[in-house]
Amino acid sequence: MNLLPMSRSERESTLKAHPFRGGLAYESHDCFETEWYNYGSGTTESAFAHGMVQVAAGAYKHFDFQNDDGMESLFETALQYLHSIPNDFYGVDILDIKTTITNAIEDPTAIDGWQIVLDGIQPKARPVEYAYIESLD
Repeated sequence: MNLLPMSRSERESTLKAHPFRGGLAYESHDCFETEWYNYGSGTTESAFAHGMVQVAAGAYKHFDFQNDDGMESLFETALQYLHSIPNDFYGVDILDIKTTITNAIEDPTAIDGWQIVLDGIQPKARPVEYAYIESLD
């Protein structure tokens, strides 16, 4: 399944599984990595997916290993990939992502409880989103 372009419900399924939804940082990384591989390199979609791989990996370092130095490094790389992505990308609030991870570099607690905004809302994960993650194994 390609993340972009996809239907709103498919985008929601992937983004609801974001690391800050149920502590699934590792699984979110797998979701975005799959999409990054689908796009190859050189596209805006690829840069978005690669940046989100770094965001998810950074969250994983923070939440699962209390490794904020690793989180910082991964977030700095994420910012490089997300730099040229439009602030509203397929309904994803990229400016919020960049702002939050920039703040987390200085204060790692900035990502505690953070949720990605999609089409102006913070959709909640349902069993179907968790099933999607499981299907990636």
